[in-house]
Amino acid sequence: MNPWREGFLDGLRPEEPLTVDEWSDRYRRLSSKASAEPGPWRTDRTPYLRQVMRDLSSESTVQRVVLMFSAQSGKTEVGLNWLAWIIDHSPGPLLAVQPTIEMARRMSKQRLEGLIEDTPRLKEKIAPARSRDGSNSMFAKDFPGGILLLTGANSPSQLRSAPCRYLFMDEVDAMQEIPGEGDPVALAERRTTTFARRKVLLTSTPTVKDFSKIEAEYMKSDQRKFWVPCPSCGEFQHLEWSRLKWEKDRPETAQYQCKHCGERFDEHHKTQMLAAGEWRNHSHFDGKTAGFHLNGLYSPLGWAS
Repeated sequence: MNPWREGFLDGLRPEEPLTVDEWSDRYRRLSSKASAEPGPWRTDRTPYLRQVMRDLSSESTVQRVVLMFSAQSGKTEVGLNWLAWIIDHSPGPLLAVQPTIEMARRMSKQRLEGLIEDTPRLKEKIAPARSRDGSNSMFAKDFPGGILLLTGANSPSQLRSAPCRYLFMDEVDAMQEIPGEGDPVALAERRTTTFARRKVLLTSTPTVKDFSKIEAEYMKSDQRKFWVPCPSCGEFQHLEWSRLKWEKDRPETAQYQCKHCGERFDEHHKTQMLAAGEWRNHSHFDGKTAGFHLNGLYSPLGWAS
């Protein structure tokens, strides 16, 4: 075939459809400035995040994803993977909300700029922050087919402004009620109602039980928990703090006791357990909201012990 004709036809072919996790494994790189494990993103490192990213992808009918996760478990990285996937693979108007304007500024400088700089697929689509056309600022980034707006939940004017197809609200338990406006989550979510194929991601480490915003959102979901097999008997269970056992006054001897066979196992077993794990819902799925709960016991080997 004529090389010119072949090149022309290649340009007409639609891009291969990728889920958020597939895109991340192929294109995402973690910066040494913001990650303890810089280099290519590997979903296998945190297998519990795969289903979360699948539900954030176009192929899923889920509209709202709620993550009630422990600190340092990967929930914000999921949000960044999703933002990157939207910009490169499924563009549209996108609003990312942090608890305050100052936290939004910090996220833009420390996380978002590094994400763009270290990901060639994004760098070629978003102009440098100091370009003359002004299309890329700290709080707004234009890209073909869409725009990313970054703001704080303490700025009601921004939450009431332009409609968005995608909404990412991070650390919602740190978001305060807005005087005269009410709940910032509800206020921001109203910006997505005109889009039939909207996607909303709410994440947070929970705070006080029965007063936590993310807990309330999780309770309205299908309430998924991550079940893993016991390395001794193979029976599945979700990890609970009450099953952590140690010798008196020697917490360094901590082991997990299987609720089925009673055997105890150590930290190094978690890698194979997480790889074989699966999410199971504990409530009815309403067709819209998928909720994921993950405590610190699931932290991958080498993170929080």
